[in-house]
Amino acid sequence: MQTTFRAILLVACLLVAACVSPLQRDLETILQPPELQGVRWGLLVTDMQGHEIVALNPDQRFLPASNTKLFTTAAVFRWQDELDAMLPRLGTFIALEDVGETGAPVLVLHGRGDPALSDTPDCETRCLATLADAVAGIGLTTIAHVIGDDTWFPDQRWGPGWSWDDLQTRYGTAISALTVNNNTVTLTITPAATEGAPADVAWAPGDAAYTILNDTVTAPRPQPDTDNAGEAAQDDLRVSHLPGTASVRVSGHVPPGSGPRRVPLGLDDPALAAATRLGALLAARGVTVEGPPVSRHRPPGAAPQAALTALDDGDKPLAALAPPAFADALVAVSKDSRNLQAELLLRHLGHISEDGSAEAGLGRVTALLDEAGVRPDGYDLFDGSGMSVYNRVSPRTIVRLLIYAATQDWGEDWKDTFPVGGTDGSLKRRFRGTILDGNIFAKTGTLKGTNALSGYMTAASGQTLVFAVIANERPLAVSSSAPMMDAALVRIAEGN
Repeated sequence: MQTTFRAILLVACLLVAACVSPLQRDLETILQPPELQGVRWGLLVTDMQGHEIVALNPDQRFLPASNTKLFTTAAVFRWQDELDAMLPRLGTFIALEDVGETGAPVLVLHGRGDPALSDTPDCETRCLATLADAVAGIGLTTIAHVIGDDTWFPDQRWGPGWSWDDLQTRYGTAISALTVNNNTVTLTITPAATEGAPADVAWAPGDAAYTILNDTVTAPRPQPDTDNAGEAAQDDLRVSHLPGTASVRVSGHVPPGSGPRRVPLGLDDPALAAATRLGALLAARGVTVEGPPVSRHRPPGAAPQAALTALDDGDKPLAALAPPAFADALVAVSKDSRNLQAELLLRHLGHISEDGSAEAGLGRVTALLDEAGVRPDGYDLFDGSGMSVYNRVSPRTIVRLLIYAATQDWGEDWKDTFPVGGTDGSLKRRFRGTILDGNIFAKTGTLKGTNALSGYMTAASGQTLVFAVIANERPLAVSSSAPMMDAALVRIAEGN
């Protein structure tokens, strides 16, 4: 009896091995090289009718990183008519409020979710200087102070589950209805002329957002241990700003004779930064600004400020800048994976019929996924950009959305915003010289230990395949799992 059981088990094992396709075996080899043992892979590839071609953990839930932006941008296309109807109410406005203690009026800079407001020297459209010119042009000589008002959206500057160490970066900068220069400032770090002296650490013009604590030294970087003599000297330069504090600390070694190093930092209070910059522009035009700039926010759940409501009731603003078309932001979100623009779009979705909160925007995303027939246990979303480590999505959820979108009248326009392999955006340097060069349209995703890629690709047969592939738990010693991901997709395209 025992011999018979063993024989049956052996035959069953042989049959199972025989049923594993060459494609499946190749994918297992490609996706699990020795240096990537322990990575958890999710993969689903189907044709446009949803027939599975290959699957690996397609219903498990994964951290999707910036593949989250697929849901945000699809919802924008789904409700594009409603969003376009809001455009006349959007933009950036200047209004005057009651006079201050000295009798001078208070000037309010109202933001309504324009991601492109700027005061950089190369600014051509939607420039803060245009608003300053308008104020100076009406003969206003003195104002009490400038208020930066971002109450169009509730005060939700960072999403749930955003890592605190990302908040000081341009990727995790604060979200605000009053955005300026992508809500970033830049430090320039230059070695001193004398070795041993502190490096020169300075803000770019107009960027003095925090007090600089300079603990640098102009000296060669520390050499590695003798046991690792073949390694390059370690870069120990550190720039650290704790959110909510008034300083930024710069420490480490800056090699003598090295070039300037520019470090972008995210802002804690973009509305205050915009008010500060407008005040400086007004002073340069001869307008006296008596008091310091301030910012004004709307707590979540609270009604908009009365001054903002007055603009909606027909009060003409002192000056205004028209908003950009939503299509401009969609390209930046998809092609270049801009987190700030994605979060602003999510809040615009939340303003269609509610209060402009992130939660209201996510309600629109959920409604879209319901329309697409996605199972509710296939996802949990907490933001619009993918910065949240709480987000979870299955490959099947993404593929289902992609197939559904392709049947909608906005589907082709949505696909056109995706990066193209070997051509542009975040896929510009990937898939070159392969069958997918110019034949893959997909959204990338990257976080610590995570890579993702989802979209459409043209196989060797000419048919369009829909896919989602996500790698979680990548060892940080391995810089990226994207090469294995790309090789797997090329193999699938070649075999179909």
